[in-house]
Amino acid sequence: MDTTSEMMTALRAGRALLALSQEELAALAGVSRQVVVRIEKCEGNVLVDSLEKVRSALEAGGVVFIDGEGTRGPGVALARAPRQQANAEQ
Repeated sequence: MDTTSEMMTALRAGRALLALSQEELAALAGVSRQVVVRIEKCEGNVLVDSLEKVRSALEAGGVVFIDGEGTRGPGVALARAPRQQANAEQ
């Protein structure tokens, strides 16, 4: 991500993709709900370690973070499930 603010916005979008509540994401990331709230409000008083924990929890759930380039800003997407070998051979 280009800036901390963009990262925080992407983390909120990632939570929405997984349909997690703030409480659920906090539990998965090992942070307090208040940390998730501060991240989603793009507040400046959030530790980098907390951002990394939240990002890791979302990535474990299948969220992929996409860097911005050119005229397109950063974003998030859900990873596709790997295809079964049997399906690929048919």
